Amino acid sequence: MFKMILFILIVGCLGSSGSFYTKNQCSCDQMQYESDCTNMGPMCTWDGKSCTTLECNKITDSNVCASNLKCMWKVTTSGASCTDFTYCSQLSGSTQLQCLTYSNNCPFTNGKQCGSYNQLYTCSSFKESQYCEGYISQQGICMWRDTCTPAQICTVLNQNECALAAYGCKYSTADGCTQLQCSDYPTQQSCTFVMLTIYKGDYQLCSWDSNAGKCQAATNLGGLGQGNCYQQTLGTARWVSTSAGGECQPCYAHILFAFIVVLFIIMI
Repeated sequence: MFKMILFILIVGCLGSSGSFYTKNQCSCDQMQYESDCTNMGPMCTWDGKSCTTLECNKITDSNVCASNLKCMWKVTTSGASCTDFTYCSQLSGSTQLQCLTYSNNCPFTNGKQCGSYNQLYTCSSFKESQYCEGYISQQGICMWRDTCTPAQICTVLNQNECALAAYGCKYSTADGCTQLQCSDYPTQQSCTFVMLTIYKGDYQLCSWDSNAGKCQAATNLGGLGQGNCYQQTLGTARWVSTSAGGECQPCYAHILFAFIVVLFIIMI
């Protein structure tokens, strides 16, 4: 119980700081402006007044369908179409990537049928490199280092792997692969965000200090405007109207706070 409460408290804090978690994606109905609704992609539609989610059976693009967690791309003998998501076991796939092209809810496969996140093997389950390398586990992407281990920190990555961990790691001859920091960005244009944890989608927003002429970790979303609020937080925040004109707000901060209150009452 303590672990679960600690986790939710940490995530709840992310919403009010300069950090954001890509799992907390905005939904179509949270968008107040047409530009943000359009940035959400084909899964959302603007009716002139509000942003709504496109029904699964109206989505014709397989990638858009698979990325919408309420939908799944189903292939049958009569053809393929986007339908309401039910169970991963209704999808057939021989590889993880194939299953993910049907639904992002389903990263697991037993070689024939797709399955959910909870069914994923741990990296330590694999005893041979050919089964280990590149497997998507709950702990991260698996890699072979005499044994099968998850790639969770930059320092265990070689030069090629480090280059693939964009926004999270940096490589130098002297230090090898190390964690990327906001202060590593040399210009205002490059000062965007860094990945705090390379396997969790946990990011830190960066902001440019004009007086010091350097990039630093942002303490909140206050430096973002209507034009970059959604995009620079990777779809986890949106621009909302306020008495002061408007501000960038995380999409799920209020929901997470409600969880904290409920769990706190339970503990009492």
